[in-house]
Amino acid sequence: MENQSVPTPTPTPTTAQPSTEWTATKVYSLGAICLVLGIVLGALFHGPAQPVPVATAGIASGQQMPGGSAQMPPASAGVAPHGMMPTGSNPVFEQLKSDPNNFGLLAQAGVASMQAGDSKSAIDYYGRALQVKEDIGVRTNLGNAYFRAGNIDLSLQQFATVLKADPKNENALYNTGMVRMLGKHDPRGAIASWETFLKFYPDHPRKALVLEQINQAKSQLPKS
Repeated sequence: MENQSVPTPTPTPTTAQPSTEWTATKVYSLGAICLVLGIVLGALFHGPAQPVPVATAGIASGQQMPGGSAQMPPASAGVAPHGMMPTGSNPVFEQLKSDPNNFGLLAQAGVASMQAGDSKSAIDYYGRALQVKEDIGVRTNLGNAYFRAGNIDLSLQQFATVLKADPKNENALYNTGMVRMLGKHDPRGAIASWETFLKFYPDHPRKALVLEQINQAKSQLPKS
């Protein structure tokens, strides 16, 4: 879903010692990077194939976005064993060895795994975090990780769970549209999600981009 130039996200995760206190805002701010970059790179290498993703504080810089080319990205390597540090990872994995049930560390490990391109390990870490505590930001990130791993149905299930708890959640609304478009090839479903998004956020800073995505999705509907 990427046929226009996309604002590059500016926040980057820190490799400093992470705090053990964790909030949905922190999850949102750290979760944006690698999937948004996937969309940007996909646009560069695949040309005008998909609608443009929204990249704002409310969406992309507040949460990972599904993206990539029209084909599903390949699943990454298997889930890293609990307590093991993936190559090139940050200190959060080492900290988990001594505190394996720390919600904040698990959530950060999920983000770090996604940045490393290891969606299956991210699924593991996000799932473990949610066993400790339910959190909308982590569950949204889990939905994005499932998408990257190629499991479209489980991705949509996570977003549906978020929307059941928070029907106006902008990340889940927008991402549902992205996954329906990219993963299900369902422009009608994508349009419904994005139109609901605009109903709740009529003055969103990226309204024009969302409208463009809706128009492109409509162009893919069967001719009556």
